[in-house]
Amino acid sequence: MRVNVSDLKQATGHEKKYRLKKELSPLKSKDGTIEFTQPVTVLLKAVNAGAYFDLAGNISTEVNLTCGRCLEQYRYPVEAEFKEKYYSVEVERKLDADDDEDEHRAFTGDSIDIEPEVRNSIQLELPMRRVCHEHCKGLCSQCGTNLNEQQCHCTEDDIDPRMAVLQELLEKKK
Repeated sequence: MRVNVSDLKQATGHEKKYRLKKELSPLKSKDGTIEFTQPVTVLLKAVNAGAYFDLAGNISTEVNLTCGRCLEQYRYPVEAEFKEKYYSVEVERKLDADDDEDEHRAFTGDSIDIEPEVRNSIQLELPMRRVCHEHCKGLCSQCGTNLNEQQCHCTEDDIDPRMAVLQELLEKKK
């Protein structure tokens, strides 16, 4: 995803709106690979702020996630904000020498590649606890049946295995 800023380089204060759409490769996460179900759309406004280009806008897409309770795939819509400042390589080198607190995004030429930051923004918007719906019943802990689809016939004895010996003694006493 590249933003052409050659028009904006002409004068400070110029701004331009962009609508970008692209099929992205899957995201890698600690939970595995996350597939996109539709292209990523970015509505963006770029402003020449003199020393840098200020890019701000919205990102929208949809991804496939795996429910943490029932292990079924479900679609999750993603809406994220995008706000970054991009400095030319020459300005960025000077900033790195003067100030090591802020992270600066650098670019060369007449276009800015925003894909890495778009991917990061999408990843930050994904839920930490992934559940297909709030009333998901999950899987049976004994037989693995998806309790959203059918009821299993397992007994609901939630006995701590360490206490099973005591349970046996109680049953013998009866």
